[in-house]
Amino acid sequence: MRPRILSLALSLSLAACGQGTAEPAINPTLTHSFEPILVAEGGEVSGVCQSWTLGNEETLYVSKIRQRNDGAWHHSNWFFVPENTYEGPDGTWDCDERDFHDVSAALAGGVFFAQSTQTFEELQAFQEGAVLEIPPRYRVVGGIHLLNVSATSMETALTFDIETIPEEEVKIRLRPIAFTNTALDIEPRTESRYGMTCRLDAQFQSVLGTPPDYNVYYVLAHYHEWGNYFRLSFVDDDGSDRTIFELKSSIGEPLGSTIEPPIPSQGASGLRVECGYLNDTDRRLQYGLGGQEMCVFLAYTDADLKIGAASATNTALGPNEDGVYMNETSCGPVLATLAD
Repeated sequence: MRPRILSLALSLSLAACGQGTAEPAINPTLTHSFEPILVAEGGEVSGVCQSWTLGNEETLYVSKIRQRNDGAWHHSNWFFVPENTYEGPDGTWDCDERDFHDVSAALAGGVFFAQSTQTFEELQAFQEGAVLEIPPRYRVVGGIHLLNVSATSMETALTFDIETIPEEEVKIRLRPIAFTNTALDIEPRTESRYGMTCRLDAQFQSVLGTPPDYNVYYVLAHYHEWGNYFRLSFVDDDGSDRTIFELKSSIGEPLGSTIEPPIPSQGASGLRVECGYLNDTDRRLQYGLGGQEMCVFLAYTDADLKIGAASATNTALGPNEDGVYMNETSCGPVLATLAD
């Protein structure tokens, strides 16, 4: 690998105007390129992490994050954590050696960015005044998965452009909610859907002492090449649901969306995620990396909780009247921590 490329540009412009007054400052932008990774022809890289210590002495209020890469980035999930977390030098390292896991990283700090499958460029932008708040002396850490389907080896790197705003412009501080359905067992030569509902009212009551009362500002779906459907919805006590975000889209396109205007929970006790697949192979697909599937979502809300949940047992319900094989997955433990 070539030596790490590090570019940290902080541009701040003030111009005198009239009687010694100044024009407003341009929002500072940070740019960072991680070191390139060599991927063999037809090769795959997984179980690898990259990190970047921000060295920020003051809180950063992040309003936009743009991801760019040179290709073969199947997907990557990024978090911000205290700089002494996952101790060791920055750059590229083995995730297991430092005991890195997505859920623990999210709860230790927060979710920074999640890449849609095989996108070369993607923008995560929030509404005016809505930000991710990154405390002083933090680092950005990501678990990455590269897949080179070309006939030649390649070196490829990922770059972040991060736009921040001054504290006085901040209106909303955002926190993550993420679910993962690992109980996938997708029938061959069929279209299938998997639904999972997790109740959140107990976590709100035990940590905050209130029923769920929050707004969803941004949603990102994640599946692989057989994915063809995604829906996230609020679920009320009577079982009725209200759609937050729905799409029918394939990989290679950004699957994140700014929800405008933000959608209120209105006290809904749960959240439901549904993923759909068109498996045109002769084999069953399970949860996994290359050659397998996933069903994951990330949402940013104004709740004072950081929440993560995974699946328990799946129940196959069989085909519906349209021939789509339906599945219902029970929700496993829901983890929630008070936001900083």
